[in-house]
Amino acid sequence: MNRDITTAPRNGLGIAGIVLGLAGLVFAFISSAAAVAWPLVIIGLSFSLIGIVRPRRTRADKRLAVTGAALSATGLLACTVVSVAVGATGDKTQAGATQHRGPRAERANPPAVSQQHTAVFELTTFQAVDIRYGDIDDQRTITVGPAEQWRQEIGFEEGPRRLTLSATPTDGGDSGGFDGTITCSITVDGTTVVRRSSSFGVWCNASVDG
Repeated sequence: MNRDITTAPRNGLGIAGIVLGLAGLVFAFISSAAAVAWPLVIIGLSFSLIGIVRPRRTRADKRLAVTGAALSATGLLACTVVSVAVGATGDKTQAGATQHRGPRAERANPPAVSQQHTAVFELTTFQAVDIRYGDIDDQRTITVGPAEQWRQEIGFEEGPRRLTLSATPTDGGDSGGFDGTITCSITVDGTTVVRRSSSFGVWCNASVDG
């Protein structure tokens, strides 16, 4: 006696839902693959829901689709929980780094304080001379008579400087009966850095790194 054994068609969408939901559930807990888990569980849930509805017309077994829907829904919940947890951890880490970095940044980069330096240019002459003095890029001129003690003080900010002081006899070179000696000197912050003497003109120069 022959008996016809009929089996319900396999539910392909339900199987797909199971595979996608399970893969998404696993990937949800892997940081490097968390972005892939979202589309997997959403597509798996969609397939499973369709697989639950379709068996009414195809008579396919919907138990597979129900299982797929459960796995996909669990995977979707896991993705949400993991995303929230990772976001909260990232906010705490960033806040802690900001609090830790702020004071150090202030200590490592203190406000720049401009330091004032003082240069004193001095010259003794027994004849009339033309004087040039100051920074090499900012020269000033003055003429003084014989037997005069000339002194000029200027201030400058921190940084490399090249200071000069020169004196040359005026036209005619008349010393007015004196010996004609000219002496120049440059003093920086109380320290004399150069001093020279001559009868035919002098030139003092000083390089300052500060």
